[in-house]
Amino acid sequence: PPRPRLSAVPSWAQGGWHMAEGGAGTMLLAASMEPERASYLPVASKVAAQAEDSRLARTCEATAASLGTAARDRVVPGGGAGTAGAVARRVAFVCAAVGIAALLLVAGGLRTTTIERPDTTAPRMRPRASLAEFKAEEPCTTCCKTEDDIYLPGNDLEHHHDVKTADDCCGICRNHSKCLAWTWVKHKGGDHEVHTCFLKGAAPRPLTRVPALGYVSGATLQTEKEGGPLETRVAAPGQSLYCFSLVQPHGYEKGLIAFQYEERASIFTCDEYAVYSNRRMELAPGVFTGIVNSTLKCDMGGEFGTALNTPIFLAVWAKIIADGRFLFHDWTVKVDPDAVFLPDRLRLQVKEHPEEERGVYLNNCQFGLHGPIEVFSRNAVKAWALGAGECVDYFTKLCSGPCGWGEDMFIDQCLKRKIGARRDDEYRLLLEDHCSPPKGWDECTDETVASFHPFKSKKGWKACLTNARKATASLAGRRLLRG
Repeated sequence: PPRPRLSAVPSWAQGGWHMAEGGAGTMLLAASMEPERASYLPVASKVAAQAEDSRLARTCEATAASLGTAARDRVVPGGGAGTAGAVARRVAFVCAAVGIAALLLVAGGLRTTTIERPDTTAPRMRPRASLAEFKAEEPCTTCCKTEDDIYLPGNDLEHHHDVKTADDCCGICRNHSKCLAWTWVKHKGGDHEVHTCFLKGAAPRPLTRVPALGYVSGATLQTEKEGGPLETRVAAPGQSLYCFSLVQPHGYEKGLIAFQYEERASIFTCDEYAVYSNRRMELAPGVFTGIVNSTLKCDMGGEFGTALNTPIFLAVWAKIIADGRFLFHDWTVKVDPDAVFLPDRLRLQVKEHPEEERGVYLNNCQFGLHGPIEVFSRNAVKAWALGAGECVDYFTKLCSGPCGWGEDMFIDQCLKRKIGARRDDEYRLLLEDHCSPPKGWDECTDETVASFHPFKSKKGWKACLTNARKATASLAGRRLLRG
């Protein structure tokens, strides 16, 4: 069903870094859907880290029953859940994740604004254990090639409601001058069913097929359209990237993101991408911002004289977790708009950092994690979702108040010192002026580095990207000659 928007944090939850009596992380918050907004209500249930305890499954079910929601059906994918402990772990995480989204907002002591418009264009999807290939058919230029339980994220042209069947969606796409692929889904919209058809074009990149129960996707096979037939692909094991950027509603960042889309670069060449801000904007054709419940304003200062933006990014992560899109990919990548990012290079790097139960994240600088690019495995984001509130409490006590850190240092310290995720050094991830780079680093000629920062003008950003692409081509040519 469509995801609820977060309303203003209720008065009971105000109070700086603590969300309720007993501290952050001691309550499960459940989303209660209302006609035009959602509020978050406390439920009498502790969210300790005991994911093994099957009582969490019963707690989640009881909470869901009070909201009229079949939680187990929503959070446990088909194909069998295994032992009772495995069921409990899955139910506990997803049930808690919705609450953590509100928890993070409150924990940051944010000034919030009420968001009145619910998002009805992007229904929630559930992961599937296996991937079905496109049905083998004879080439056909007058029909659609379809695939069940597959979603094609990105490349959006437009969407249509009340499209009754997948075949109807195919027909709409075939009659659209730029549509080369489509995704159709039937989902609940209040007390009735909504059938939505998403039309996909050639830009900005080939589409990745993402398993999602209940979705139907297809390609038109129309060679006469520009960019047709559209290429689709399956991400290599362990290399699927979900990438996002946070954009200020004013200033240069909006134009820079639009330019990156035009260049078919940065996050727009990931397997799935998203852009967030505190207001809804269309930054490029079909690219709308998700709304973060924050003013996106912060002071400068603290221990290192940097932006004290931890509360802002607690709100951003609340939105990421509530959306749940990270669950469909191996890695979640946060990229600043002024970073020149090359996803294909990152895909080569993450192959060397296998996932583990507590999660993995990549340290990009010898001085500690720097914020222009942050890379987290799926399990690391899960661990962060469940442990962020505990980190807020722990470091607030340690610092006798909010620590004077930026969000990069906060999440680094949280994952390393409190949650216990594995921290892998990967210094090929970033070259930037604040991490003792080699001379000439800003010419962007290094052949292996995945991102360069900062480049705040379109001219500088494009020059860096051009040089980096030339370096990639040169390296590929030398490897080809070597055989």
